[in-house]
Amino acid sequence: MRLQNMAEDGHSDWVRLNVGGTMFETTRTTLARLKSQFLDRLLAEDSGFPRPADGVYKIDRDPEVFRVLLNFGRHGKLLLNSHVTAAMLEADADFYILGQQLRLAIDALSEDPNADSAQKYFEAKKAMRRSNHPQASSPLKQ
Repeated sequence: MRLQNMAEDGHSDWVRLNVGGTMFETTRTTLARLKSQFLDRLLAEDSGFPRPADGVYKIDRDPEVFRVLLNFGRHGKLLLNSHVTAAMLEADADFYILGQQLRLAIDALSEDPNADSAQKYFEAKKAMRRSNHPQASSPLKQ
């Protein structure tokens, strides 16, 4: 049973996940957009996995990577984090068995030689802002 169908069947649309010690609360609809076979199976009523007594599903993965993936489900694009590398995204794409659209976005990031780290992306973006607004980097004169 797909995640989105569970919400339609009257189950709560909200899900609580503890990923690597960080609590996330999101909707089944957002998670369904990832098209993750792992998450679909984990949260499905007929999965065979017991529901956690405290209602929190625990996943032993990097929470910063999960945050990037979760935001893809919310916004439809990779919103990079300065601590997440393309290799980390690839590893978690395999773990979560992600859908084609997200895999293509991660592959495009991985193939960009300038994007081996989101940190490079942020540094380049800051440099572009400074070059477009040279006054922003200099102190105000009084």
